[in-house]
Amino acid sequence: MDIRDGKAQNVYSYMRWSSEPQNWGDSERRQEQLAKDWCQRNGRKLADQTFTDRGVSGWHGDNRKGGALGALLKMVKAGDTILIEDCDRWSRESALDSMGALRDTVDKGVQIVFLKTGIVVNHSNFNDPNVLIPTFFSSYLANAENEKRSYRIRQAMDARREQVKSGKAVQGRLPAWLEWHRKLNKPVVIKEKAALVRWIFALCLEGKGVRAIERLLQKTPPISNSKRAIWNTRFIHRLLKDKAVLGWHTASQTAGVFPAIVSEQVFYAAASKLENRKKLTVREAHADSNMFTGLLRCAQCGHTLVRHSTRANGSCYTYLLCSGHLRGLSKCSAKGVVYDQFEASILSLLTEADLMRSALSGSKHNSELDSINGQLAEVEKQASKILGLIDGEDAPPKRLMEKLQRLEAQERSLRDQAEIEKAKAAIPAELAYERLNTELAGQMSDPRVRAQVRESLRDIVDRIDIDRVQNSYSVRLKGSNQPIEVMLNKFGWVFSPAPLWATDNVRFNQKAAAGEYTNQI
Repeated sequence: MDIRDGKAQNVYSYMRWSSEPQNWGDSERRQEQLAKDWCQRNGRKLADQTFTDRGVSGWHGDNRKGGALGALLKMVKAGDTILIEDCDRWSRESALDSMGALRDTVDKGVQIVFLKTGIVVNHSNFNDPNVLIPTFFSSYLANAENEKRSYRIRQAMDARREQVKSGKAVQGRLPAWLEWHRKLNKPVVIKEKAALVRWIFALCLEGKGVRAIERLLQKTPPISNSKRAIWNTRFIHRLLKDKAVLGWHTASQTAGVFPAIVSEQVFYAAASKLENRKKLTVREAHADSNMFTGLLRCAQCGHTLVRHSTRANGSCYTYLLCSGHLRGLSKCSAKGVVYDQFEASILSLLTEADLMRSALSGSKHNSELDSINGQLAEVEKQASKILGLIDGEDAPPKRLMEKLQRLEAQERSLRDQAEIEKAKAAIPAELAYERLNTELAGQMSDPRVRAQVRESLRDIVDRIDIDRVQNSYSVRLKGSNQPIEVMLNKFGWVFSPAPLWATDNVRFNQKAAAGEYTNQI
């Protein structure tokens, strides 16, 4: 079929290359020039609209299924011509798939010209041996080249993975604070970038959220190697959770591959801070208004207590109210707790060093982590047994494969739980309290240190249950099973030790009677 017999006479150029580096080379200019030369020799005019797939692979037909070639094939009509440099630009699929797509196209009356070989393919000559054979073998060679390249890459990547699993770094993509030292043949730390990463962790430990950290970093060059990189909350959050700072190769979950730039204590402490900040839903400007956001619970319904202000007679009154009652989700009392009195009571409790140390001395940090690690070891043992049974089997039993998948899912879940427990135990509550008592003793009521006290509370206190009916509250410290009970009597809020410290009850009762363990408001 002569294309001039058809109604349409458009000539379109299609160009493709599969890798990003080819964008910088001569591929586009060369393909474009070939199309222009063909039009000049044949007295045809090239359409203004060109179709180009930049960095799109033709191995699985992505260019034809969803790329520029696909758009072109939907638009062309009978009598149109498509100019392509060579058969491998058209497709690198298997020869049968490539030829099938080519036949479907020319059957619509479209002519395809492969400029490098000069082969013209149309409906009338598709089965001509002079067209079919060279086109088929070109398709076969294009696909075979990709298969061979893919095999070599897989082999190289497998070798790299094995090397990484053995704890040895390989040259390639590195965390942004590392660079490859060619003479030493190993990654080395970029001091300036590592210092910036440590500063980000320090800001997190100070209580800064990712948005606050982002604002502080706006005038600081980003550590990413990308020229288009900017600081954003997603990158900062990912950085604070990335075990690469501990020296891990995170893709293979292998420890000790890279130099560590942050200690485990700092990393897990930051993880704990991030976890706690999920409960902080107030704007930064009001972050210190309520020192206990996320810690307070209603003893009647379990909902959180929130700070609520109201004005009357020209004065402002601030109370702690049940969020469940405010939203109509519970039928508990509408009675509120005077916020200033409650805050003063808690700050006074923190100054009772003997009482706090007694409560914290019974804390057990690793009991839950030990339990999870025990379960993890058992799951790994079972998975290893199944792997031993199916090793070398071409078609392993379906039930064994399903059980192995369940065990692997359970293993991932237990590892996630272990990470959470590590984060909780990163700053032992006793140590956090001693820091608070040493660094901020006598200053807890100072407005200038409110942010520090607020953050320290989250390292010490797990939750505070307020019973507005009984005029009492209980403070549950991290890792401790014995809460500190606090009641309101004629003296004010009174700190009552739990039965764990029965030996101190006589001394406590004497002090309480004398008003020494009270907070006069």
